[in-house]
Parts: sequence; C-alpha cells; structure tokens
Amino acid sequence: MTQTVKLAKLKRSEKNVRTSPPRNIEAMAASIEARGIMQNLLVTPSKPRGMFEIIAGDRRYLGAMMLAEAGTIDATGYDVPVKIVSGDEADLREVSLTENFQREPMTVAEECVAFQHFLKTDGDIDAVAKRFGQTRRFIEGRLRLANLAEPIFTALAEGRISYEMAKAYGSTEDTAKQQRVFEAYGQSSYVNADQIRRAIANDTMKSSDPVAILVGAQAYVAAGGRIERELFSEDGDRWSDPELAQSLAATIMEAEAKRLGEEQGLAWIRPIASSSLYGATADLHRVPLQPAPLTEEEAARSDAIVERCEALEETMADEGIEDDAYATLEEEYDTLRSALLQKS
Repeated sequence: MTQTVKLAKLKRSEKNVRTSPPRNIEAMAASIEARGIMQNLLVTPSKPRGMFEIIAGDRRYLGAMMLAEAGTIDATGYDVPVKIVSGDEADLREVSLTENFQREPMTVAEECVAFQHFLKTDGDIDAVAKRFGQTRRFIEGRLRLANLAEPIFTALAEGRISYEMAKAYGSTEDTAKQQRVFEAYGQSSYVNADQIRRAIANDTMKSSDPVAILVGAQAYVAAGGRIERELFSEDGDRWSDPELAQSLAATIMEAEAKRLGEEQGLAWIRPIASSSLYGATADLHRVPLQPAPLTEEEAARSDAIVERCEALEETMADEGIEDDAYATLEEEYDTLRSALLQKS
C-alpha cells in the first residue's frame, strides 16, 4: 500500500541490495527542495514500532536528510511518500533487487534534450543548475551537446558514438566545423576522442598560447575575435580566429621592436611569436663589422681627447695631489675615455 511517513520515522536498511555509497546526494537534495520527493520509497515495518526500513530509495532519503540537517525542512514533520512492502528477508531483498534492476537511467542525449526544452521556458541557467543540484558548467555542457550538428547528435542518441566522442565534437560551437570533422573521421572505428579534439583544434588557438597571452582576451574580443568556452576539459578556452590574434600580436611586436630599435640604436629587429627559437635563428650567424672611418672633425676631436687623457694621467700620477683634486681629475678622465670608446 502507498502512504506517507514522516522523514524522522525512516532509517536505512541492510536489506537494500545497493551497498555502494549513493552518489551526488547534493543534486538529489536540490531536486527535493525544488519539487519534493517525486517517487515513492519502498519501505518495510521495523522496530521500534512506527519505524520503517528503506528497501529502495536510499538516495532520496539521504537527500531529504541533508535538507533536514541544513534546517531547510523539519524531519519530524516532513511527509515522505512510501510504498510499504512485507515479507521475510529473502523476499525484501528480491523486491530491492527488482526495483533497482528495472530502473533505467536517462541517456546523455535524453538529458541534453530535456535541459534544452526546459531552458526554452526558463532561460536562467544558474537557477536551473541550482534546482537540479548541478553546476552551471554542467548545464552549459549539456546544452552544447544538444546543439551538436544534427548527424553527430543523432549518432550520440543512437549510441553510434560515445559520450567522450560527443564531447570532443562539442569542443567547438561551430557546427559546420563539427560536421566537416565528422564527415572525415566519424565513420572510422579507429578514431578516438583525442584525435577528434585535435582535428577540431587545428584551426583554433588556446587561450594559453603565447600569442593569446600577449594580445589579451579583451583586445581580441574588441577587435571582433570569438572565444569558445572549453566545457569538457581543463585545457583552457579556445580562440576561434587565430589569424586575427596573430595580426594583433604582430602589431604589438612591431611597435615594441621599433621602440627598442630607437632606444638602443639597433638597425634591425625581428619579432618572433614563439617560445621555440631554433627554427627562427637557424639561418642566422654573426657578421663582424668594421667601424666606420672617422670624419676629419671626429679625428681631431679624438686626438684632442687622447692628448688630454695623457695629460690627466701625468697629473694624477703626482702623489702629492689633494684627494678632492684627484677625484675631479679622475671624473674628467673617465668621461673622456667613455667618449673616446664610443667613437672607436
């Protein structure tokens, strides 16, 4: 028979055939908080009188208890829908096995479509995530898969590709790109998810790429660049317009090369957007350059400096010279020698 029992009158049972710890109790608690317990628990009378052991529905019970412990509901007054079953231990274990064995979880494709339809009426992703006890990223991931190119989603729904393969295709929002890769690789049984992800990533750029770091997401987006969130790995978001990023980086590097050239008197600077310099420097070699000949004016000035330095050296060699006077002569000498070296 079906009735309701107060949450405080329920307890877990050793007759429940599920012995592994229930998973994702937080999600169940969020669901119960939003809509209540929507499926009966199977229970059997227990001692002391008025108590019931749970034969099936442990996760629903633990989710409700989590709410009770948080003060969201009152265990002594919260009604739980139950179906009461009786029998010896073997009978009750059979009932528990039957209830768990007959339960078939939703497929990933079914979850995707369900969330997609749900969000058409309630577009608040954060609110939906909270109601179902999931993260925003989880909901966004299901929506990304729901919007896969039609042949790919159909293959997922029919079980012809795995969830991991679907996530690899979903690493980009570009359905045309998804379909191109699917047509090239989707019919082969030798292709794995990593290969699909690499094929899709070939014409994108990681947000951790040196060029992306140099440009910055704000400048890239302001110039019209598109960024796709990576929802299925921790590898970083992807930039869909690498050519634009390269162009922006080139402008930044050319400006910096010009500044350094003017600051340090360099005639030529080659900016390189790479952490590997071998290929860029393999064809470079040192070229010794002879200094340009001095003009008549520069030569005369050089001779005058040499003559003055010799005079200073002679004066400074006098051991009787005062310290202050020596310091003044030494400063002049150093200045003249620096000027002479620059001319050499």
